Amino acid sequence: MRRLVVLMLIVIAVAILVYDSGKGNEGTKKITGSATGVAHVSFRILSACDIVMQEGWNLISICQNMTNKTVISAFKDIEGDYRYVMESNESRQAFDIYSPLSVSNPFDYLAENKSYFIYLIPLNGTINPGGRDFGDMDIPMILGWNTPAYPYEFETDILKYLDSINNSYRYVMVWNASSQKFLIFSPLAVQNEFSNITGGEGQFVYVSNASGAILKYNKSALG
Repeated sequence: MRRLVVLMLIVIAVAILVYDSGKGNEGTKKITGSATGVAHVSFRILSACDIVMQEGWNLISICQNMTNKTVISAFKDIEGDYRYVMESNESRQAFDIYSPLSVSNPFDYLAENKSYFIYLIPLNGTINPGGRDFGDMDIPMILGWNTPAYPYEFETDILKYLDSINNSYRYVMVWNASSQKFLIFSPLAVQNEFSNITGGEGQFVYVSNASGAILKYNKSALG
């Protein structure tokens, strides 16, 4: 009986912390309860795609397939806390820039196969998009810099999926939000600055093959 009471107290404490720290998420479940002399308690069940960001620029991938892919919906957990979202335009080798303060934007929806730069105003913020898990995915890329998504919520060795474009790429870069700079991986380097990619993390890939390349994600092989 004592163990049951302790367990109930832990659940209530966690529920209060989650309730105080986050906003409601589309597609997530809410559980409410009440008792005499006890305040109402609400909390949301978060998916594994929990993307933590820091002040300044962050390079992210949406690691679950959201039903609503609008920028407003994807970043509603940090509404008012971000200034810009940048989407790579590979054909121009440049960025299109979205601002929540702009009357007109070059894009309003997030592509599930791309990484995005987002500028966060406060010290930190977290989004939990929610949605279905991604399965296997093929992402076509062209000569030059590309920003393919990493579509899963778990960490993996990048060499496992880069094998699908072996001899067709020169560099892979991820972003260090703490230092606000890129970390670079090269298959020709003796020592690299990183070798793994985590859920929610974005990337740049430089394709050196004039015909382009297709990045192939096999979820069961990477997990």
